[in-house]
Amino acid sequence: MNRIQLALLFAALLTLGALRNISAAELMMFDSNYCTWCQKWDDEIGVIYHLTSEGCQAPLRKFNFDLGNYPKSIELLEPVLYTPTFVLVHAQKEIGRITGYPGEDFFWTELQNLLHINLPDPAQLANSRNCRLS
Repeated sequence: MNRIQLALLFAALLTLGALRNISAAELMMFDSNYCTWCQKWDDEIGVIYHLTSEGCQAPLRKFNFDLGNYPKSIELLEPVLYTPTFVLVHAQKEIGRITGYPGEDFFWTELQNLLHINLPDPAQLANSRNCRLS
């Protein structure tokens, strides 16, 4: 492999890494075994979340608040104090959150606002393309 081919391969790998970071959005849910609102969210939203466009843009990862088992590499803007707390993460950094769950209507409205306002357009498009709702 000559130097030009090697440079092109390196550039392609850098581009793939950048694209992966663009689409690295997720919704972290901090819940607890003792949280009745967490259970209510699971019953009302959790069963369908992965089937929604919001679930495509920010796939859900749940963490047990009591165990403190979330990845420490995630840069949170402030500590999580209550459950449920939903943290929108992009490129390993918190970009927004919803604290509490007072019902379906509030949750969907707040989540749509978080995604629209805080998630960069390329990330919204990248994640939406990777998800097939049917």
